[in-house]
Amino acid sequence: MFLDYFMVRKVIVGQDLLRASGTVSKKLSRWLGERGYVDADAASEGAERGADAARDLPRAERAARILWEAAANSVVDPTDLSEDDLIDFDHFTICKLRPGQLWLTHFESGKEQPLAPIAVPEAATKLLQEGWDLGCALGRVRGKWWLVEVGS
Repeated sequence: MFLDYFMVRKVIVGQDLLRASGTVSKKLSRWLGERGYVDADAASEGAERGADAARDLPRAERAARILWEAAANSVVDPTDLSEDDLIDFDHFTICKLRPGQLWLTHFESGKEQPLAPIAVPEAATKLLQEGWDLGCALGRVRGKWWLVEVGS
């Protein structure tokens, strides 16, 4: 939760510190395992998650910045949209990626509903991964969804 939630949504730092948080978590997990403070499986899992975070957190931050800029420069004004054509800020799961397009999973009336494809800069789709969460608001214009706000 520290790396997957807290570092992504609550801490505003540069890519170097994001990378370091994963590296330090990896080393801490190994240290805890070597000294018997946690069992070997937990130490191994912590080290693996730390290594993943060292690689993924800087990528996620770069992608979020690209998406934020795209939303900020969008011609879609959420105040001009009806309630049916606006999904307020929420956290969605990326369920599919193609160059310049992403598909998000949204829960509506207790069911998973894919929203897609959403046009985004290709540079962002090169960094994102299926299964990652995206904090954003979406607006629909002429049947097509657009990012209108991006957080993390």
